[in-house]
Amino acid sequence: MKLILKKDVDNLGEAGEVVDVADGYGNNYLVPRGLAMKATRGAIKDAEAIARKRQKHAAATIADAEGRRGEIERASVVVTAKAGEDGQLYGSVGATALREAAREQLGVTIASKELQLGRPIKSVGAHEVPVRLHRDVEATLKVEVAPTDED
Repeated sequence: MKLILKKDVDNLGEAGEVVDVADGYGNNYLVPRGLAMKATRGAIKDAEAIARKRQKHAAATIADAEGRRGEIERASVVVTAKAGEDGQLYGSVGATALREAAREQLGVTIASKELQLGRPIKSVGAHEVPVRLHRDVEATLKVEVAPTDED
């Protein structure tokens, strides 16, 4: 089934692209959610308009993402957590703690979906966490996990 994407769809394509998908995926997921429309002659003209709009928006979005990358990579954030003498944390440092630390220490807001933390951090020391700000722009958040002095 040929469809025209109305919005970007991960692992499929960008808004305005004509894609070929399985009938069930198109009819049961993409079209009902407003992510795509059937590729007819009239719809192809709409797709061209969507693509032009996306190109204008993409230029502004990439510039914003580049600026945010500079803010994120300028310094590291410090997160404290209870740890044993071997350096292993009693709990873990997750995405929420990292987002709050970046907001408080760097003044940068990072969305949950942008933070690419595979697993929570479970040891003290320096860590690097990838942050996907845009499809073409990725930053690295430097995190220093320090043990608390509490006993």
